[in-house]
Amino acid sequence: MSIGSTNVNLDNLYIELNAGSATNNSFYNYINAYSWAQGTAPGSGVVSYWAWGVKSGVNQDILHGPYANGVTAGRTANFKFSDFKNSYGYFDQSNYVIDLYIENNIPPAGRGDPPNDVNLDLALVDETLTSNSICAIAGNAAENGGTYGPGDVSQSFTFNVEYFYVTGAITNQGLNPYNVELYVNSTNVWNANGNGTIAIDSTMFSPLPQNSGGFIVEFYCF
Repeated sequence: MSIGSTNVNLDNLYIELNAGSATNNSFYNYINAYSWAQGTAPGSGVVSYWAWGVKSGVNQDILHGPYANGVTAGRTANFKFSDFKNSYGYFDQSNYVIDLYIENNIPPAGRGDPPNDVNLDLALVDETLTSNSICAIAGNAAENGGTYGPGDVSQSFTFNVEYFYVTGAITNQGLNPYNVELYVNSTNVWNANGNGTIAIDSTMFSPLPQNSGGFIVEFYCF
């Protein structure tokens, strides 16, 4: 579910953010002053809770939503409940999903060699790449035209984020070099060539993928 478009109140925000009780809490301190990435897991743990981060000056690579409501520069005063209307705290697996597809076109391995199967293990994390995993993005595809997915790898409790900050690796069990192409939301953001395990993190991506109804993630190996 999302926050509604009318009659938005502090309880609505707390329920959607799963932040606990809204009793006698400050709208500024507990909702506006910090971003999710500064708070508890899956954030970086700088503060003891996470919030939505509408206040100007906080990390603006935050929970996807508030800035779509006209708060593009953040605020320093006059915070409004309406800033958060129609916002999602979590992927709802209808409007917001993470779809993963892997296509492995690496030819069969030579006799006696390990198979050219491909295994992907990514974690959606915070901007610093140091938080707990927000969502596992993983799958495997067998050699010579094997595929995985497409399928939704998010969960109903996967925290909704604005950018595709990930860390992890893709591994080919075979002995020969192979090529990898990564597309996110139909844009080629990363290419690599190597042996065995190739590390991946979002600092390598150009452009950095942004949430657009979630993320469609495609890996092609050949």
